[in-house]
Amino acid sequence: MNKILRSALLVSTLALSSGAAFAANVSTAPAPSQDPIVQHLKLTQDQVTKIQQLHQQLKTDIDHIRVSGAKDGAIIDMIRSGKWSDSTVKTQLSAYSNAEQQARYYKVKYYFDLNQILTPAQRQQVQDDLTKAALE
Repeated sequence: MNKILRSALLVSTLALSSGAAFAANVSTAPAPSQDPIVQHLKLTQDQVTKIQQLHQQLKTDIDHIRVSGAKDGAIIDMIRSGKWSDSTVKTQLSAYSNAEQQARYYKVKYYFDLNQILTPAQRQQVQDDLTKAALE
């Protein structure tokens, strides 16, 4: 299980690098045919398109996370007042924790879906790259 998770994370890291380039300013991002990661993994145009869509979905999902139950500036207000409030701190930290958990969920889902796009040979290449990087 640990090996699968590590592979997924490496794949996502490599793909995120490529996906981030696609999401960045188009004038500065390399064309998919010139992107080193696309070339290294020999991604097809269909795979590149799917990765771009996954990346956009991840961005959309994370952008739509709302911190419910949190009040802007509540902890700062408490500190300025000089009066400790357990309920304020617990409520704020809980709300932020829930939002972070949602973001982590979307990222793991992205990595899983990304891994499904790769062929077995590409997954093996990623695994080999991870092993090589760990030894360096």
